[in-house]
Amino acid sequence: MAGASSGTLSAKGRQTRQAIEQAARKLFAERGFHGTTLSDITAAAGKSPAVFYRYFSDKEDLLAALAESFLHDVVAPSGAEVSLPTSPDDDAFFHSVVTGYWNIFKQNIGIMIAVAQLAATQPRFAEVQNEFRRFGMDVFAASVRHAQQQGYATGLDPDHIAAAITLLFESFTMVFAGGSSPNVAMSDEDAIATLSTIWKRTLYGS
Repeated sequence: MAGASSGTLSAKGRQTRQAIEQAARKLFAERGFHGTTLSDITAAAGKSPAVFYRYFSDKEDLLAALAESFLHDVVAPSGAEVSLPTSPDDDAFFHSVVTGYWNIFKQNIGIMIAVAQLAATQPRFAEVQNEFRRFGMDVFAASVRHAQQQGYATGLDPDHIAAAITLLFESFTMVFAGGSSPNVAMSDEDAIATLSTIWKRTLYGS
């Protein structure tokens, strides 16, 4: 039986559900989806397994709820607010957008890692992962077309470049924001600067 939706809960029920969700986000980031048990989540939330089942049917149902909330409450609104660079010298644009992207995904890295783990075998989560990617691809494709209107990025296919940059950003963020960097020291500012430079130079060259 599916758990209760957040819209039908009392104030106390919403607090309980939020405690479970917050515990899951933290544990998924630290241990991954498969390394986190339902008991781990309920213990971290200070709730019993019986209470868990009032809100979610299983661990995958919990992840799906977290992913849907992240997608529609955080990712979609942030994508809609992105403008485009005013010129090739608009470094502030690239830094601002990439900073926003980095902070959003770092704060929700547990969800991203868990969705990626399940997407490899479950179409349900592969679709969710592609929804995440779609917002990034839309922004990157728009930036390529905008640069072409300015006389740059000639010969580039906007959709192909958007797919490549989106996947590069995703993999890079998963590794470095997820805490599994390949023996390369990199601060958040270094990571943001690196991604900003790659994006800008793809559009405008050096």
